Amino acid sequence: MKRRIVALMLCVALLATGTIMAQGEKEAAAKKPAGPITIDFWYSIGGNPQKATKALVEKFNNSQNEVYVEAMYGGSYEDTTKKLLASVVAGETPVVAHMAMAYTAQFVLDGYFESLNKYFAADKEVTEDSFVEGLLELNRWKGELYGMPFNCSNPIMFYNKDLFRAAGLDPNKPPTTWDELYEYSKKISALGSDIYGFNIERGSGWISQGYTWQFGGEWIAPDNSTVLWTDPAAVEALSFMQKMYNEGLAVYQGGNTMDFSGKVGMMIRSTATLTDTIQSANYEVGVAPIPYKVRKQVPIGGGSLYVFESATQAEKDAAWKFLKFMGNKESQMYWAEMTGYQASSVAALESAEMQALWEKDARFKTTYDQVPYAVVEDQTRLIPFNEVRSIFNDAWDSTILKNESAAKNLADAQVKANKVIDQYK
Repeated sequence: MKRRIVALMLCVALLATGTIMAQGEKEAAAKKPAGPITIDFWYSIGGNPQKATKALVEKFNNSQNEVYVEAMYGGSYEDTTKKLLASVVAGETPVVAHMAMAYTAQFVLDGYFESLNKYFAADKEVTEDSFVEGLLELNRWKGELYGMPFNCSNPIMFYNKDLFRAAGLDPNKPPTTWDELYEYSKKISALGSDIYGFNIERGSGWISQGYTWQFGGEWIAPDNSTVLWTDPAAVEALSFMQKMYNEGLAVYQGGNTMDFSGKVGMMIRSTATLTDTIQSANYEVGVAPIPYKVRKQVPIGGGSLYVFESATQAEKDAAWKFLKFMGNKESQMYWAEMTGYQASSVAALESAEMQALWEKDARFKTTYDQVPYAVVEDQTRLIPFNEVRSIFNDAWDSTILKNESAAKNLADAQVKANKVIDQYK
């Protein structure tokens, strides 16, 4: 009940400011056919992924005349989630939504999404085995599949091969541990006062979650009873980044401006930005697995496609045809090559085209090399995950930017986060 009250309060506020897709961009194809079923599709993420999404929607619409998809861009994952919560209250939900998997727990537990089990069971063309098991299972809750994996990713390390050469480092031997990265950063930073060894990015918080894991810590208890940010490993991870920042070896949250400038040696970014980075950076881009301290572990992020339970059965059937298209071999192969996201289709992953892509450019394979030790970012299905992680992010920001105590900030943040968690028990 409490989680519903919180959601409703948020939605009412959003409705009052008129934000339900008001900033979205309707992206219908050139000419709408006279198909009997039209469904709306709200999606997230810009850049090359947005271009690829629009291209796939247009291809689907042009491939048949039974279903027409009207695509609307909702902004970031966080913005789209807020708009979807507001749409539930307004009774104006889309038929299909593209959401970050980490933000779907409330929608699933409150029954807003349609289970896909019966569609898989009845379909003669696609089965659950058509998808990479580990990616499909991210969408299962108590035996029911609520989403089809679409844009799955993990963060990888990008590095500036030109700066490596200038610093006397082998451009084909990136660091494999955080201690090595620290030593590499010292050599790169010595190249000039405006040159940095590393850009400390946390993203939405999923990357800094991964730092905690790599230093040997856990982020939250398996039963969601408490976050575990006072663990010595969690403190060590933050303290390590703070040290690099204080010593002038790293920038913090430098974003694309620093990453593409040629003034940073190494950075952690989502594999989803692979093509953007290669196209935008003014240097030779290297790619490698993320370094580790105690253990190799990286988060799986990204999003899936969901069908709203409130849609009519005819709309749900139409949506299933669209989901099948977005998840087929050809679509997922195109998606992976255009963006750098992982292909969720087994046929795409095992295809000759994928092997050819990896042979042509091995950088596209790095994200798959990390799959054996990848863990979903919201592995415990915490309802207020976004709110709790924002508290974690604030502790990181204050520690690094204000040079405050990592141990104290994480302890204070843990108390604050647990109060939020308690409201949902």
